[in-house]
Amino acid sequence: MALRPSILDDLGIVATLNWFCREFEKVYSGIRIEKQVDLREEEVPDSLKTVVYRIVQEALNNISKHSAAKNVKIHLSKEKSRLELRIEDDGQGFDLSRIRSEKEGMPGFGLTSMKERTELSGGAFTITSAMGKGTQIRASWSCLGDFGPTGSGRGDSP
Repeated sequence: MALRPSILDDLGIVATLNWFCREFEKVYSGIRIEKQVDLREEEVPDSLKTVVYRIVQEALNNISKHSAAKNVKIHLSKEKSRLELRIEDDGQGFDLSRIRSEKEGMPGFGLTSMKERTELSGGAFTITSAMGKGTQIRASWSCLGDFGPTGSGRGDSP
């Protein structure tokens, strides 16, 4: 249920994100989430719905544990032929160059899993962070070729 809630199949990614954010705010009442979804459910390929959900889930988990953020913005949109997920927080941020120089990549932050999940599903992943200035995660996918307007598969991507 935690990795792939049934609501994802039953109601889709938009409803799932709304549900997950409500549940998150119940547990972490000191963190306010602002969601902006600028697309229709059918514009998110089925093969990416679990990927998007898991990235949001991991990002919010990291924010709750490490950022000391009070506000989070989640933006899911489709711009021309690209699906884009952006997650921003107003937390303490971190030194990205130090994290990247660690021997094992990005330990402890779940950043590696978000990056791999995005790239294995055909997307591009970037993260921007600075001490005292919060963090922004951006994942985007081309919706051309294999990803038509309704997608394919059941979202069992990594």
